[in-house]
Amino acid sequence: MAVQVQKQKVFEAAEAEETPQTDTVVGWQGIRFQLPPEWNVSAFSMDRDNGSLRVDAPGSSSLTVQLRWMNAAKPQREGPPTAYHYLAPLFRKWLRRPEPAVPKTDLKANIERILKETAKTAKKAKSTFESSLRTEKLEGPDDERTAINFSWTGVGRGQGKIWQCSVCNRIVIAQVVGLSKDQAAISAVASQLFATLHDHTADGFDLWALYDLQIGIPEDFRLEEQKLLSGYLHLTFARGGEKIIVDRWGLANVTRKKFSLADWFANNAFVSLKRLASDEETIYDHDAVHYAGKLSLFARLRLLRDAKTSLRRFPTRYEGGIWECADSNKLYAVQVLHSRKTEGLWDEVTDRCVCH
Repeated sequence: MAVQVQKQKVFEAAEAEETPQTDTVVGWQGIRFQLPPEWNVSAFSMDRDNGSLRVDAPGSSSLTVQLRWMNAAKPQREGPPTAYHYLAPLFRKWLRRPEPAVPKTDLKANIERILKETAKTAKKAKSTFESSLRTEKLEGPDDERTAINFSWTGVGRGQGKIWQCSVCNRIVIAQVVGLSKDQAAISAVASQLFATLHDHTADGFDLWALYDLQIGIPEDFRLEEQKLLSGYLHLTFARGGEKIIVDRWGLANVTRKKFSLADWFANNAFVSLKRLASDEETIYDHDAVHYAGKLSLFARLRLLRDAKTSLRRFPTRYEGGIWECADSNKLYAVQVLHSRKTEGLWDEVTDRCVCH
């Protein structure tokens, strides 16, 4: 299945303030890691099972971090899914049969295929290509990863690692790429990348972090919609019919200059707030406006239309709120449309939002 990669550049120079530089935290589709300050996500895929991510160094630097991942338990198929593809999991669940064991991937063969393609590029550019693979090893807590480090030189230079995780069944290929002269810088970035890179969560919440936004979302929610614009970030996650909507606006002192927090939120909320209970509270020592209550009939019909054929976890309740972080000069809004069984979801998400 082809992976649709969307490229979007976000220029936030107008939002920058004179604050101490901190490492860049990146979180996407369950993958999370840290890089030096001011690195930015430049390309990503929406697919969790078979995706990719690219993060570029700031300024004129040629360094880039490239990641690809796939779910070894859900191998890619040629052609459309068969009836067996849909029915087999249902019969296993009905008969209480365990899921088939995930086969161990030949990591060496996988990385050799990738290096072969890289060598072809070098040959076309009439550049000498050399590569090196280290011995396969076990790493991570309880030796959960089987990994191989590799490096190459040709049209540029790269240092990376491929591994399979026995916990989440992901196969991940991560590498730092740059010019031939960037050997020391590549090694330094690769060291930080591999020391901080995780392919699954330990607490059931995925970290979604990019362009100064950091928030934890339950791992069984899937990214449904995104808008990454200059001064505005929007992410919508879905789990059946339930939704989590996250918005972040920059330059808060200008953005809502003529609006109160309540007015700004009312103009941007997913539902009408007129019949919802409201109160004022504090989030991270910031004044916040909070709304909660049952979804109106109109809102439920709208969700029913969006749900199409899936009514799993159909939401009947709404909870949302907004706050302004003076430290970062940004506005944050989190909205949750949830079923009766998932009370407290809004608190769980906002408690995992880092605004400064």
